[in-house]
Amino acid sequence: MKKTVTFIAALAVSLMGLTARAQDKQIANHLAVGITTGLDGIGLEVALPMSPYVQLRTGYSLFPFAFKGNINLGKIEAGGSTRDLTHTPIKASLWHGGAGKLLADIFPGRNTSFHFTVGAYMGPGKLFHASADLSGALDPADYATMAVTYGQGADKISISTDPKGFVNADIKVGVVRPYVGIGFGRAVNPDNRVRVTFDMGVLITGGFKVQSYSYLRNPKGDPSVLTSAALIDDEGHQIDNGWIDKICGFPIMPMMKLNVFFRLF
Repeated sequence: MKKTVTFIAALAVSLMGLTARAQDKQIANHLAVGITTGLDGIGLEVALPMSPYVQLRTGYSLFPFAFKGNINLGKIEAGGSTRDLTHTPIKASLWHGGAGKLLADIFPGRNTSFHFTVGAYMGPGKLFHASADLSGALDPADYATMAVTYGQGADKISISTDPKGFVNADIKVGVVRPYVGIGFGRAVNPDNRVRVTFDMGVLITGGFKVQSYSYLRNPKGDPSVLTSAALIDDEGHQIDNGWIDKICGFPIMPMMKLNVFFRLF
């Protein structure tokens, strides 16, 4: 996340420098700062016009809210005794680590509000992160030493708690995710100090990857990719009925945002 924030800050400074050098050419001669909210969370954006037909936006967004509750993982046999996991505390969040973005709005006409948008989102790519607290049900000596295995052969995976007694899982997408979409409104308008814009489109993810981790050999965790073929019970039946493979194979993700921009000059 620190690298993403540094990248966005450096890009914003470069855009402001470009603005200062382009005043006489009437290119990048305005600058607006916006607050955004949508499926990518809450964020900030900087926008400037490159011509009457193109405006650039860059920014950073994150999902500051997390879900906390309990999950029923049943009872398991481990270390020669039964461990009760029926009320396991869990914490889950979206867009873990946030996302930077670089977007170009392309307008068909000099005065049109409708626009096409192309660009990319960048960041750790953790669409969903969940952490289940098993520390109360296990002995400290069990942390990062006992693992649960699923599947057979090449599909065999291993999952364990981390050194603090937590089981972690992620739904991951690519670090760089191309974006295409449409929208309404101009982030920068020389006639208005405040502008409201709307965007909708898709992130091209190329698919999703669900993974958990084993900490038996690596304190930072070795990822284990969860597939439908790996999630097989003792009787040879798929635990998820094939849903993980179906969801992970979907190559795009919808996006939608509402933005409020304030023109600085």
